[in-house]
Amino acid sequence: MLKFLQTSRRAPGRPAFALVFWWTFVRGLIWLVFKLLYRLRCYGFEHVPRTGPVIYVANHQSHYDPPIAGILVHDRPFAAMARASLFKFKPFAWMIRSIGAIDLERGKGDAGAMKAALAELEAGRCVLIFPEGTRTRDGALGEFQRGVMLLIKRSCAPVMPIAIEGAFDIWPTTAARPKLSGRLGVMAAPPIPADELLKDGADTGLERLKRQIELMRLQLRDEMRRTSRGRYPAPGPGDEPYWARNAQAQQQRQEQ
Repeated sequence: MLKFLQTSRRAPGRPAFALVFWWTFVRGLIWLVFKLLYRLRCYGFEHVPRTGPVIYVANHQSHYDPPIAGILVHDRPFAAMARASLFKFKPFAWMIRSIGAIDLERGKGDAGAMKAALAELEAGRCVLIFPEGTRTRDGALGEFQRGVMLLIKRSCAPVMPIAIEGAFDIWPTTAARPKLSGRLGVMAAPPIPADELLKDGADTGLERLKRQIELMRLQLRDEMRRTSRGRYPAPGPGDEPYWARNAQAQQQRQEQ
């Protein structure tokens, strides 16, 4: 049987037609566009579990991030956390709800969104979270909010780190629309069992996730520079790992 028709395995309980339409047909069209315009490269598809709940945790660079992640993990569709304001526009709200989006009041610790995410995972489905809470403003990885660790603790679902690179240069927060040139890359690491991530405490687990995603992001960045002969991505704060920036900031505070 064709994998894309195995809807009960891919996302138990989801409507089969919507699943095939959005996550096979539309996903294929988006992949083609991103491949032609941005030479999208995907790494780590083999790490996506065939069954069972999974929490995808990714960095957040642009509005392109959900479809980029979806292209990589399309065999196991996800419900993504989306800010509540996106649901105010009815046609768009219908579309993202049919894909499986969960509305989230950003910064308010939305109990309803947490309950909806737990329901997805308990049903054996997958959830995508951007723990930075908002898109990066300069291309560098931002601070991770601790809410993701609460979801991991309550669900006991394995966590798959995902890194996205290049999307900030193509569609930064200051731009109304994306550029039609650039490079895109996405990479997934093997899932981490929840108990392993939590064994040394939530803060340690959160740091492990953040470091893993940053290392993959920098790997993608280096690969893009090599294959584009230095054209993409543009030099900027994203060139340095967050721990180097944090060390510099601490040193500057001590010198003041």
